[in-house]
Amino acid sequence: MDISFRQLQAFVLIAEQRSFSRAAEQIHLSQPALSYSLRKLEEALGLSLFARNTRSVELTEAGVRFLEQARRLLRDMHNAVHDAHEQLHLQSGSLRIGVLPSVAIEPLPRVLVDYRQRYPGIDISLRDGRAGEILQWVSNAEVDFAITSMTDEPGVLDFQPLYDDSLVLLVRGLSRLRGKKLLAALQDLDYVATTRDTSLRTMADQTLARMGLLREPAFEVAYMSSAAALARAGLGYALLPASVADTFNGDGSLSVHPLPMAPARGIGVLQRKPCYLSPPAQAFVSLLKQQAEASGL
Repeated sequence: MDISFRQLQAFVLIAEQRSFSRAAEQIHLSQPALSYSLRKLEEALGLSLFARNTRSVELTEAGVRFLEQARRLLRDMHNAVHDAHEQLHLQSGSLRIGVLPSVAIEPLPRVLVDYRQRYPGIDISLRDGRAGEILQWVSNAEVDFAITSMTDEPGVLDFQPLYDDSLVLLVRGLSRLRGKKLLAALQDLDYVATTRDTSLRTMADQTLARMGLLREPAFEVAYMSSAAALARAGLGYALLPASVADTFNGDGSLSVHPLPMAPARGIGVLQRKPCYLSPPAQAFVSLLKQQAEASGL
């Protein structure tokens, strides 16, 4: 069924004005064009909407019933256009974002503060989780997009890189040791690892293998904060993203050692194909890029 906005508008105006001529003036159409529009609507519906005579235009019973439905359709269409306009200009809308815990620590909070100040009409919901969880959220369309680590998932997902986040080693003491002396000291300490479903675990294991330190971890924890707490208690060393090192070392009890052998962890926007970022999402990603650059990430 092919019914246009203009046909519905013409019908409602004729019904309200009880006149083809007055309705034609309001809709800026000639009377023949208005009559043609109404005729096409009646043909599409298979109904006669008006009982016409030389002196008046009266709604048929079918026309009376259809009038309120037509008014509702016009209101819904107007509201849809209005909502789309507001979203385009970032006056309203919503975002559902999945995010890694490390990103939720840095740089996300500063991005959120800036975004909410600029676009207070946009509603934001956040879900933080491990890389494996986030992958499922994006695949199942439970979030609009995610800020997460690079994935090798083929086909339905797309990853657009934003910045690289390197790994650092956190350990209690050993702040003055470097090179071979640091490696020798680490041989006698336990490895505190994140679980294998995190984006950090593979990178950490690869780095330790290159350093000749790879072993079974003494502790496996799901959250970086837990790994940092165990390292702070002197129970071993942990490899965590450089972006969160300062957050987990607020009391300065941990020494932080850069790891040149560590592969870079790509952080970016993960979304389903076909790829589309709404105007609110585009603005968010733009601010995220700016914040990452300002932070030196």
